[in-house]
Amino acid sequence: MKTMNIFKSTIAIPIRLAVGSILLLGTFLSSAAFAQTSAQPAETASLEKYTGYYQLPTKSDFVKFERRDDVLFGTKLWDNTEYELVQINETTFETKQGGHKVQFTDESSDGYAQAKILEKYNAIKVAFNPQQAVHLSQEQLQRLEGTYTFTKDSKLKLEIRSSAQGLTLKQLWDNKEISFTPRTESFFLSDDGTFPLTFLLTDGKVAQLTCFENDIWLKDQ
Repeated sequence: MKTMNIFKSTIAIPIRLAVGSILLLGTFLSSAAFAQTSAQPAETASLEKYTGYYQLPTKSDFVKFERRDDVLFGTKLWDNTEYELVQINETTFETKQGGHKVQFTDESSDGYAQAKILEKYNAIKVAFNPQQAVHLSQEQLQRLEGTYTFTKDSKLKLEIRSSAQGLTLKQLWDNKEISFTPRTESFFLSDDGTFPLTFLLTDGKVAQLTCFENDIWLKDQ
């Protein structure tokens, strides 16, 4: 019981941060009725460079930005609600009601790499659809198998096994099992989309596993 309580305390902070960010994003994207802003839009290139999937620090939460005609919309993927944004200059958009900002940064030939939400939360653009599982070969899945030890408490261990759909995680202190499906060869989500696994691969081999934002587990040799 003691080890279970320790583990729960290690994930409580990132989970609370996730809830906090969702509540704040609810303020940012909370109204479906909009009033016209007085800001004058700047002359900009295509809205396509702002579009895509952006991952919040929680790793399990994503915002999708997409262009419809000449308007940019944001969708919170955890509840599929969507809202219109108004452009106020080259990199910054606001909600029409409340003036809550989204600022895009790190422009390249492929568009913007980050979106700063509410001037506080940095969301990183990803090249995959977080709502769509991908197929990995058995070889790709099996290289992730093994026992992983928590860096903050060596008594806590996880066992990762490959499955037909992806991976199964077993908590060795209570034998609880959780199923995961891949979004990329190194990023997986639980069936309910709330538990993220991020594997760090070096030369095709696992260097470490990160659960949520910063709970790091090292693979036993």
